[in-house]
This record gives sequence, C-alpha cells and structure tokens, in this order.
Amino acid sequence: RIAARRGNRGRRIAARDALSVPLHCSTMQGEEEPPAKKAREHEPQGASEEIAAAAAAAVPSASALVDATATAAPAADTGTSKEEEPDVGNVEDEDDGKDEAGGVADASAGSAKNKKRKVSIFLAYVGAGYQGMQRNPGAVTIEDELERAIVAAGGISADNAGDFTKVNWMRAARTDKGVSAVGQCISLRMMLDPPGVIDRINSKLPTGFEFFGYTRVTGGFNAKTMCDRRRYEYVVPVKAFDPRACKPRREIQAEAALAAQDAAAGTAGAEGQGEGIAAAVAANEPFVFDATVRAKVNKVLGNYCGTHNFHNYTVRVDPSEPSAMRYIISFDCSEPFFVDGVEFVRCVVVGQSFMLHQIRKLIGMMLGVVRGAWTEDDQIFALKTKESCTVPMAPELGLFLCECIYHAYNARYANTHEPMLLENYGNKVEAFKKKFIYPHMAKTETEDETMQTWIRMLPVRQILTSLTHARVRDDGRAYLGKGNNSNKRKGGPDGGAARLATAPTAPATATPASATAATAVTVPVTAATTTLTAAATATVAVTAAAAAAADGRAAATATDAETFAQSPEQME
Repeated sequence: RIAARRGNRGRRIAARDALSVPLHCSTMQGEEEPPAKKAREHEPQGASEEIAAAAAAAVPSASALVDATATAAPAADTGTSKEEEPDVGNVEDEDDGKDEAGGVADASAGSAKNKKRKVSIFLAYVGAGYQGMQRNPGAVTIEDELERAIVAAGGISADNAGDFTKVNWMRAARTDKGVSAVGQCISLRMMLDPPGVIDRINSKLPTGFEFFGYTRVTGGFNAKTMCDRRRYEYVVPVKAFDPRACKPRREIQAEAALAAQDAAAGTAGAEGQGEGIAAAVAANEPFVFDATVRAKVNKVLGNYCGTHNFHNYTVRVDPSEPSAMRYIISFDCSEPFFVDGVEFVRCVVVGQSFMLHQIRKLIGMMLGVVRGAWTEDDQIFALKTKESCTVPMAPELGLFLCECIYHAYNARYANTHEPMLLENYGNKVEAFKKKFIYPHMAKTETEDETMQTWIRMLPVRQILTSLTHARVRDDGRAYLGKGNNSNKRKGGPDGGAARLATAPTAPATATPASATAATAVTVPVTAATTTLTAAATATVAVTAAAAAAADGRAAATATDAETFAQSPEQME
C-alpha cells in the first residue's frame, strides 16, 4: 500500500509539472518579453513551425494529462490517504478483519483479528496451594492460572500474554494465601469469537476452578473500584466454640491424670476429688451450639459493625493512615450445618472493602472472647485505641469470598448494559460450594485438625500482656469522645481520678502554702508587656501559682489534722 501510494503521488507530481510548463512560458501582462521569444520572432516562419511540431511531439497535451491523472486517482484512493500513516499499534482493538485487497482475511492463515471486548467474569476457585489471587513474580498465584487458561482458549493473544495492562485486567478482591472464592470478579478486554469462549476456558482450567459466565460492560469499567461491597464467609467448626475443647496438651494430660487417680483411689466421696470427677464427667458431655451460644457470638460480631480504625486487625498499617478506617455493614452467624460428619457454622461479613488478614483477625478475636480467653472489653479496646496490641489471626482454611456486589454500576447503566448479578449463576455457585469448598474444608479439618491446633497454640498470655501494656500507653484516650479534649488533658473520662487515687500521699513536712504561693508568683507580669509571648507566660505562672497554693493548703490541712489528733489541748 505504501509503495502504491508513493507511485501514484509521483505520477500526480509529474503530471502537475508537465501542465505547468506552458504556463511558465506564457507572457504575463506588463512584463517584458524574454530575449528568447524576441529571437524566435526574427527567425523564419518555417523554422518556428518545425520547433513547435517537435515540442508538441515531446510534451503531451493538457487534456491527455488530465485524463491520465483522473484515471490514476481511483487506484491511489483504494489505499489509505496520503495524510494517514500505517497502524503500528494493537490491531486487535480496531482492525475490522479484512485484508489489504478489501476481502475477508483467511482465519486459518492467522490474518483474522478479532476485536477485544470489555467484559466482566464471575468465577470460583479453591485457593489451596496458591499464594493468593494477585500476580506476584516468583509465586504461584490464581491470576497466573486464569491467564494461562484464557490464552490457551484464544481469549487473549500470545502477543498480549504476560502484560495485564494491555488487556486492562483488574480483579475485584485480592484474596490471601489459601483463601478460596465462589463470587470473584475480574474485568478485562477479551476476544469473544468464535462463540463458546467460556466453555473453552473451563476446559483449560485445572480442577477446582470454574468460570460461570461473562457480562459485557462499559469501556471504563473497573472490577475493583466500581465494587460497592464484598461478602465473605468464614466457616468455623462448632468444637472451636467449646471452652472445654481444644485445650493445650499439658492441661488435657493433667486433667486425665487427675481423673485416673480419683477413679483408682475410689474416693469420690471426698469434696475436692468429687469436684474433679464431676469436672471430668462434664468435660465428656457433648457441646451443643444452641440459640444462647449463637446469640453471644452475634453480639460479639456486632461490635465490629460500623466505621472503625482496624489498624490492630491487619498488618503494617499505621493508625493515622486513612486506609485504616473501614466500614462493616453486617456480621452474622448462621445455624449449624453438617458436611461429611463435621459440624460447622457460617460467619458472614459484608463490608465495603477489607485489608490484609483483617477478616481472619476479626474471627480470631471473636473466638477468644467466646471461649473466655479475654473479655469483650478487650475486643472493643483494640478497635478504639490507636496503640498497637497483639490480635490473634484465625487459619485461612475456613475463609472464602462469597460475592462482589455492584449496586451503583447496575443502577447507573440499567438502560444500556446488562446488570452484573451473581444470582444469575446461583445454581452453579451452590453446586461449586457443595462439590469443592465445603468438602475441602471438612476433609482438611478432619485430617489436619487445623482449628484445634490453632487454638492449642493460641498465645493467651502474650495477648493479654499486650493488651495491658496498650491500656497503660493509651491512658484512657480510646474512650474519649470527639469533643472531650479536656478529659484528654486530665487523663481520661474520670478526670484522672483513678490515677490520683493510686498516687502516693504527700508527706507531712510539705512546704507551707504561703511559701509555695510566694515562690510561684515571683514571675513578673507587667501591664506594659503586650506581646503574645508575655501573655502566655503570665497565664502559665498564674495557673502554676493556683495549683501550688491548692497543694499547699491540702498539705497544711493534713498537718493540722495530725497535730490535733495528737494533742487537742495544744491545738486549742
């Protein structure tokens, strides 16, 4: 095309130059005739006629040149115009699938170029064996597996493979290591032809992965930023709520030895030993997750709802960072259910977004409160304080992403685009849970005892010590309202009464009030000083004098009371 365009342009330039030859030779009005013309006028007429005939034979006529130019113009216009440049970008976005002759390109020869369309895809996967969702060089991730299958199915060309920016790839949530999902969403520009791309991708995915379907979305759609809220589910074994179960091994062995001694001695009538046997019998009774236990769990989970600073419930986040503030909409516990003989309950949380390990730490703190390892006040304090304290993190086995919700997007583009709803694939979602998610959790819990091992290894003393030290550093500021700055200066909502009650009593030989006050008010404050620094100095001096006078009066009163108690006559 480039060569043809250059040839046509060269012919047009030659024709234009040829047409301009007689124009340059013509005499303009008001100009002197060239000497050559004057010479020709003096030549014989025969010679002039011979020269004209030779020129006519050498230079074609103007009409012939115009006809030749008109004939060559359509051939030049079949390519791109002379102002256009050849497209060197990504032809998959704009190419119409035609070859240079104007016909349809041969797909078998690889010249066909399908357009990429912006789509969103709902999918599910089992996260065991993968180091999270997001691609990470040197790690085995979910996104690597997904891209490999899409490229093999023809959804992404080999030229664009390995670079997510070329296809505008984005995931809705970054699940952690070992975390599964049944409602994950990704957005990308993907080639959809020939039909059946979802089936081809599923055939290339490993076991435990499934694409439910795709939805055409707007060109500026982003699966992460346009997601209103996310729903996660954490499946907890019922035995984890039993305070008698999952104890440290040394406690279990000590209780078993005590019960064996009582049984061997046969002294069940003794009061102390009878209590030991009763405790052993009570320990053998099955734990029931009834309505009372469920209500307690829901109450503890309800403390997380609302907007809080969750810097203690994540890692490497400073309390002053805006990203530490997160909003949780709901957090509920379901009725127990059985999977392969193991009893579980679901803890479902809905929030705008979550930080790294946040949900696992929320579950870990809740389990400690329900089991009695620490109190509900400790849980709330870790939410309110800006001091750092240790919070346990539950195992990743029971956590999986349930759904990504796009309410705002569906409302805004309801008239032009199909809504993005996971409920359109409800049957596939439930089938995937029952086939892969729940059986994997039940099997792993039965074989490895993941939750029981975590509870036995729970560092209860270290966590309590960390909370105690954080309370000392916090000094009551965690429970202050936004408008009670005066309490912050006084040391807490009680005005520092707790600290004053434990403060040492002033000795009886305190400095007299008059001497203390006289010493304190020796700072000269003159009326002539009008600067701000002098005013501030005067205010500090007066405040110090008042405080010192109060301390002196208190000490003098204590000294007088002691003297009166010793010798009433002398006091009289």
